Amino acid sequence: MGKFSILFSIMLVSEIILAFVFSAIAQIWYKKNGIDWRSVIKGVLERTFLMVALINSQTSALTFFSALKLATRLKHSETTDNKENKRELDNKFNDYYLIGNLLSVCVAIGYTHLYTEFDKIELFARLLGK
Repeated sequence: MGKFSILFSIMLVSEIILAFVFSAIAQIWYKKNGIDWRSVIKGVLERTFLMVALINSQTSALTFFSALKLATRLKHSETTDNKENKRELDNKFNDYYLIGNLLSVCVAIGYTHLYTEFDKIELFARLLGK
């Protein structure tokens, strides 16, 4: 099993786990039921973008990513007749959004670490038979 096969397997399993974690977070904070597959795919693409950028030492991609996320967040607004309820829903969504983005960036940094330090991690050396 090669380096990329091992890394791809780790990422695949991690992304499946993350889909369930983000779904659980959405149910707790935002009362959103089920797995939103569109959001899962966007999250995978975001983490892949960040990982590739960080592997290539393009740390400015984090700023670019943050600006894109902020721009998409500004368009979101809850619809309700009650202003107090709207404020509460917006606050819950903001918490959900912040936690999800922080977790997503941390996972991308973790993927980058696994890629850059692959040869130094003993478990991977054993899997490769070294």
